[in-house]
Amino acid sequence: MKRIVFTGVGGQSVRVISLILAMALKELGYEVMVLFDYDSSIRGSRITGYLTYDKKPIENPMPEEADVLVRLHAKGDQIIARKTVCDTGLCTDEEIPFGMLGIEKFGQAIFGNMIALGRLFRLIDLDITHVELEKVLPKSYLKENKKAIQFGYDLSLYED
Repeated sequence: MKRIVFTGVGGQSVRVISLILAMALKELGYEVMVLFDYDSSIRGSRITGYLTYDKKPIENPMPEEADVLVRLHAKGDQIIARKTVCDTGLCTDEEIPFGMLGIEKFGQAIFGNMIALGRLFRLIDLDITHVELEKVLPKSYLKENKKAIQFGYDLSLYED
């Protein structure tokens, strides 16, 4: 069983990227559970997405420890994880300037979340050529989102 936690704030599309990954994993035959913890009444407040997946039925979807933590904002929850991938300045494991790359490569910081998703696909050894991204991505900005995911997937910071 693998557990991934996404943390950030409202407006960073934490829910969207969590659900995209969940749908991609379902498409590949995994059992998937996704839970969210957030305050829906305040934009900019923290949000956490807990994603658990396995080939067998999942009994307890709430992780005490994550295999991978994707941290997009300083307000995000502090979760114990084997591997942490975060925006610059938020951790000491793997820092990637997601928002800045979103602006530089695709014209908007929001594409940083898709870059993060692409990096995550690589880290969990999910070959994106086996995922029909058109089925799981939002229809708006489909082309840009696919390119941002591919960019994140191809990002080579150092040997994985």
